[in-house]
Amino acid sequence: MADNSILPPVREDARIGIIDIGSNSIRLVVYDQYKRTPIPIYNEKVLCELGKGLASSGVLNPAGVEMGKLALRRFVAMGRNMGIAELHVIATAAIRDAKDGHEFTNWLEKTYNVKADVISGEEEARLGAFAVCSSIYKPKGITADLGGGSLELVRVNDGTISGHTSLPLGSLRMLDESKGDRDKLRKLIDKRFLEVNWLDDGKTPSIYAIGGSFRALAKMHMVANNYPLQILHEYTVAAKPFLAFVREIADMSIEKIEKYPGSAAKRASALPGAAMVLETLLTASKAENIIFSASGIREGYVYKKLPLRERDEDGLIFSCREFSSRNSRSIEYSKELYGWLQPLLDSEPQYLQRLRLAFCLLSDIALHIHPEYRAQWAFQRLIYSAFTSITHTERTTLALALYHRYQFKLKDEYPQLKLIRNADKAWAKLLGTGANLAYHLSGSISGNLHKTALVVKDKGIALQFVGDMADIMGDSIQKRIDGVNEAYSDYIHISEK
Repeated sequence: MADNSILPPVREDARIGIIDIGSNSIRLVVYDQYKRTPIPIYNEKVLCELGKGLASSGVLNPAGVEMGKLALRRFVAMGRNMGIAELHVIATAAIRDAKDGHEFTNWLEKTYNVKADVISGEEEARLGAFAVCSSIYKPKGITADLGGGSLELVRVNDGTISGHTSLPLGSLRMLDESKGDRDKLRKLIDKRFLEVNWLDDGKTPSIYAIGGSFRALAKMHMVANNYPLQILHEYTVAAKPFLAFVREIADMSIEKIEKYPGSAAKRASALPGAAMVLETLLTASKAENIIFSASGIREGYVYKKLPLRERDEDGLIFSCREFSSRNSRSIEYSKELYGWLQPLLDSEPQYLQRLRLAFCLLSDIALHIHPEYRAQWAFQRLIYSAFTSITHTERTTLALALYHRYQFKLKDEYPQLKLIRNADKAWAKLLGTGANLAYHLSGSISGNLHKTALVVKDKGIALQFVGDMADIMGDSIQKRIDGVNEAYSDYIHISEK
């Protein structure tokens, strides 16, 4: 089990703000502090379109400059009012490419004494890759960050990044250069992709798609397919069906795109280009699937500043440990529970061992809720949590385990359960039922579980006691032992199929 030391308290004076000046928008995000999984406590975006017309004019969009200055005035004031300890300003393609980009950043520094970090295309690519590494567990494949002015590509392999490429294929730039001509746009994309000579180097398990236009396509695909979990982060689709979808969007009129289920009308004009980029990328890389990320270069910027030791921590386990400590639960008990449940789950695969650890840290998540609603609340709380480094199937499996921590029989219908296998459902029920027994033996107080032990006998479960711990035995405990036996029998039966 990972280190379970109590986390230091969040210091209000450790808040950090990041202003991201992009080609399409300017955004302020305030995080609670530098840590493995920073919590965004404030997030606001203004669509300024600084990069509109830049490819042909060479300068920033004048109307966007005026909007941008107003947005920055508000964002600097907001950061001051929130008492942030540090304010960082990063600027990307539009500012670095425009003839008057330096003039804009000079104005910012002179007016507010805030210096903008104008990052290179290569650095922008690295920050996008770091964002994926910070919020997706052990990513393997290629990150693709489509902004208003450029497309950044990076190969990632379990936290190691390589093959940085920045292409002038941003959503605004493509509109500007193609003037709405789809044939011209496709030729432009094909030409730019010829500059990337490493896309087909080795196996590409996944494309990790970052950026507003890519997320807009994901939202449309989710709605069109009646997907049961409307969370964009880690929405995963096999490459073949998604290729068919993006080819449809690439040929669709703007009017039809605006009426498409789940479409964001304000992005409609940019979506054919975004679809063509994904089509080209998926085809060239021969990726197996595409995974969408809600994280961006801001999260990558925070992640990059962390010590390597902290970067290597599991983001999900860090968040669960922090949640447990913030809610005054015993992390030591979580550690004991993890080991105590081991006899039930000796043959579980490694990915479920990780989920079991997360579960043990969250096992008392609903104790402050009315007893009649704890199971439902725990399920929904996990399903819609802001936890990262967890896939949709893992999220649903963990939510179901927490449901069964409070309720043996499933009395509610959840469409998200369509995302997981029967084997995962059986594992979740066994885990939750076992934790419920542990609670009634220990009261979630560390030190008590050591006086009891689960023993597997002839594919059944028995409970052993040490010393006077046997005094705790009663009808309530026997009922829960019977429940564990039933759940264990189902788990073994499904596992042997």
